Amino acid sequence: MSKKFSLTGISDIALGKDLRADEDIIGKNAGLTVLNSVSFFLAGVSLLFLIAFQINESVSLTWFFLSEAIAFLLIPLLARQGFEKSAKILLIAYCDVGIVILSSVFSGDAMIQAFFIPAMGLSILLFDNTQIHLRNIGIMLSVFSYFILDYIIFERINISESGFSLVRWAVLTGSFVTTWLIFNTFSQFKENAEQQTMLLLEKEQELNQELSIKQKKLENYISQLEVTTGELAKSTKAKSEFLATMSHEIRTPMNAILGMTHLLKEDSPRKDQIEPINILDFSGKTLLSLIDDILDFSKIEAGKIEFEKIEFKLDELIDVIIESFRSLAKNKGIDLSASIAKNTPNVLMGDPARLTQILNNLVSNALKFTEDGKVSLEVSSLKNEDEIITLQFAITDTGIGIEEDRMDTIFNSFTQASENTKRLFGGTGLGLTISKQLTELQGGKISVESEEGKGSTFFVELTFEKSDAGEKASKVTEEEGAKSISGLKLLLAEDNLVNQKVMIRFFERWNVEMKVVDNGLEVLEALKEQNFDVILMDLQMPEMDGYEASENIRKLDDPYKRKTPIIALTAAALKEVREKVYAAGMNDFVTKPFDPAELERKLFSYMQK
Repeated sequence: MSKKFSLTGISDIALGKDLRADEDIIGKNAGLTVLNSVSFFLAGVSLLFLIAFQINESVSLTWFFLSEAIAFLLIPLLARQGFEKSAKILLIAYCDVGIVILSSVFSGDAMIQAFFIPAMGLSILLFDNTQIHLRNIGIMLSVFSYFILDYIIFERINISESGFSLVRWAVLTGSFVTTWLIFNTFSQFKENAEQQTMLLLEKEQELNQELSIKQKKLENYISQLEVTTGELAKSTKAKSEFLATMSHEIRTPMNAILGMTHLLKEDSPRKDQIEPINILDFSGKTLLSLIDDILDFSKIEAGKIEFEKIEFKLDELIDVIIESFRSLAKNKGIDLSASIAKNTPNVLMGDPARLTQILNNLVSNALKFTEDGKVSLEVSSLKNEDEIITLQFAITDTGIGIEEDRMDTIFNSFTQASENTKRLFGGTGLGLTISKQLTELQGGKISVESEEGKGSTFFVELTFEKSDAGEKASKVTEEEGAKSISGLKLLLAEDNLVNQKVMIRFFERWNVEMKVVDNGLEVLEALKEQNFDVILMDLQMPEMDGYEASENIRKLDDPYKRKTPIIALTAAALKEVREKVYAAGMNDFVTKPFDPAELERKLFSYMQK
């Protein structure tokens, strides 16, 4: 059943608006649409005839067409009440009756009987291919009506020629059959097209529904991704904070260990103390190297590694690397050497800290896996252009070598050449991984040639910019540094008692006048009492940290005190910490555990300003 109707909705029914709801498929109610249109059109035609015959005072025909008009108006309403098939048959019957009546009135002259052909076509349009029997009934009603009309009209015409009757019946039969075939063929094509259209539209609806479902899923995925991204950002931040804390907490005691070891080595120890001190020094540096490997690996994985572009001297960098391993090589009886090819520019622009880290890892590995023979570091030029130069660093050893089937895996994380290597020599297996990643992140490459039992050669290729400064940069030796900082007035801010003692021992040897305070507030109080040449500022201290203290110093009224050089003494080696150091107004920084020679050079440089 359809929805209830009201007389005010007849215009909607006439226009078929109620059949074109948004959720309906186009073509689904085509028969009803035709029924509406034809019914209201014929109702109008009937009213026209009603007026015409009333003017001619033909009472019987007036009432007939009035009844026809009413019938045509009620037929769509009947269809809306669920009697669709009956309404369609009645529409065809009333059409046929109207044609018969009009043909009777106007005789054969008006050829009104020709309207039976569209009446048959109407049957085809009203009923689809699932209602063939009703369609045929409608067509037969038109045919039967025509024969009634033929009897009424043509019997009135006195035709004596029997041949004409035969021809007439043949023509009429052919017309009916031809019309029937044409309309059926057209209807079949039309219905197939409508069926295909309906199938396509149904498919489109299904696809739209699937698309809507997938769009909702996509929105859910995007929402989940946003939540996950937020959690990942929090996790990354927490990881960075953890790395900074770990770096500080581990490097602080390492500063005391390595600092005291350095002092013990310079205190002219007895022969029986030399070996334990060397072991302590080696173990401390090894532990620091392992810690640095783990922290650097985490930073590389998190994408936190960034590279500096500063001026450095190649020969000094190579000397520092070789000297740092000189004691270890001597203890193992290994000949350790380095050479730089002639005509290689000495002053370059790049990241000396990362280059040192790469070469340290490779030289350390070479010494670790070599029991006798030699280890050498050779620097040569591969490409020398106007502004840039590509250098090759070759680290060669006569150690245990690498198995051929392990050559492709030694640069993988936590991987070593063999299980025996891991058991005998230890280590995290991160050194080569970090060296490879640091090299490739700078646009270089690393490779290896090795023969088991005969040794290995690691090749590192990196490109650097040439410095305009050339060889003009002055070099301050350790001896000059030690003499130069004699009498320096230094303020040390350090809350760790052990590190205070280590620093005091160093500065006493360098003949430095120093005052030690525990926090930033005491730094400000000390500055009120006297002037200092340099302030060595720890960053993490109670009550007031190094950042806040530095910011307050830069706001002092006294111009001399306000411009006092401040060197950060930090156990955190992260880039974010360095940026924060400079943002707080500090001039430079020294990383714990500090290199005594580096600290001397920096103190001297700021003393001279």
